[in-house]
Amino acid sequence: MRISGRHLAPKGASAAFHLQCLVLYPKCMSCYWTPQDGAASNTTVHLRYQMRGITEAEECKDYVTSGPNSCYFSRTNLCLYLTYEIWVEAGNQMSEKLIVNTEDIAKTEPPEGLKATGFGTHLSLEWGYPLGVAASYFPLVFELQYQEQGSGEWEQEPDVGEQTSYSVYGVKPDTVYILAVRCKNSDGKGFWSDWSTPVVISSGQATAQPVQSEAQ
Repeated sequence: MRISGRHLAPKGASAAFHLQCLVLYPKCMSCYWTPQDGAASNTTVHLRYQMRGITEAEECKDYVTSGPNSCYFSRTNLCLYLTYEIWVEAGNQMSEKLIVNTEDIAKTEPPEGLKATGFGTHLSLEWGYPLGVAASYFPLVFELQYQEQGSGEWEQEPDVGEQTSYSVYGVKPDTVYILAVRCKNSDGKGFWSDWSTPVVISSGQATAQPVQSEAQ
């Protein structure tokens, strides 16, 4: 998923390029555009950008890494938490300027290190932050999904919050479950990550009822 952000149309600008960008926090940013209908195959497209109110316009330094009709910003060439103005030029055509703060178009890699334990009628799951993401700089919230193996029907637990462990109650004993987690910036900006690599766990035997003490 990519966000188009807010566009500013200079005189003579064209919206036909459909310029969009996505930040994979904290690694990189990629911007993509659609070639104009009828444009010659040898038309050279230049992507230009500037940090709003801070720098002069510069040209994209990497048109290869993110594939055709794209520009790749490596971590060393990306300033996080700032607002960019980005546009493309092709011949005498210029796109509308895309104005975005990198936080508004950011997603991370999925959570890592999932570990699950079955307790008969409930499952316990814990996980870690994506590599390179620190809670002190970019706190995350999480969602969990699970299903009985082979059912094809996911159940979601959307209220996990910022904790990195969670228990799912009311599962069937001696049943195999598949669980996965995804994450997003806790302030609500940007996009959900992809779902993590799923973990498979048997719920195990049902826990015996505790013996109650007799009244004294």
